[in-house]
Amino acid sequence: MATKIYMTNLKGGTGVTTCCIGLGLSLAKAGERTLIIDGDRFAANALCMCGLGNMQIYTLADYEKGACRAKQTLIPHHHTVNLSLASSLGLTDEKFAEAAVDELDGLFDYILLDNIAKKKCNGAIIVTEPHLPSIKSTDACKAQLADSGIKNISLFVNKLNGGQIINGEVMTAQEIASLLRLPLKAVIPEDLSLPLGKWKKTTLKAFKAAAETVSGKRESVCNVLKPYFGFNGFIKRKVRERL
Repeated sequence: MATKIYMTNLKGGTGVTTCCIGLGLSLAKAGERTLIIDGDRFAANALCMCGLGNMQIYTLADYEKGACRAKQTLIPHHHTVNLSLASSLGLTDEKFAEAAVDELDGLFDYILLDNIAKKKCNGAIIVTEPHLPSIKSTDACKAQLADSGIKNISLFVNKLNGGQIINGEVMTAQEIASLLRLPLKAVIPEDLSLPLGKWKKTTLKAFKAAAETVSGKRESVCNVLKPYFGFNGFIKRKVRERL
């Protein structure tokens, strides 16, 4: 059976889809058979971010209508072995997404569910930004997940800038996790190139560490402070302040 992880936050813009893709890519590269189910029923953003936009033949909406089997909704990633995606584009009843998860369970080691099919998950990862509105939303999300019966809840801190920590503008990831009383599984550095469809090496390295932590191979989180020490770090902080 696959390990099924529900990735979410009540607040939009925290980077749930980005973290779902980054974690999925890293798990697949580590040899884990991984499926990402995109919960975006209107724009299929996960497919677009993976370079698979409009490449779906069937979606979960077709599965809902009985036009295909769940296996036929799978879209293999063209560059990454072991990674597949499925789109919920046009889906109206989430029960069919849950049924698809049951049907696909034995084909994968990990199924990452981007805000869909929560009832089928073994655990949940809440993706938060290091800013107060997102942290408050994460606390509410934690309570909602616990009320729905999910006990294994952990945290990804996304878009964390080491310069802002040094300047006292935001808390460290460890402080955020302690405040929320959630185990910290990943620290993802701020990457301003992501909206352009690019991934910095430091971002990929952070997701690799996240995959190792989530899969239980070793506990490791990205150090976002190191690049901001010294003279070069001072210049980086000053440049970031003007952005």
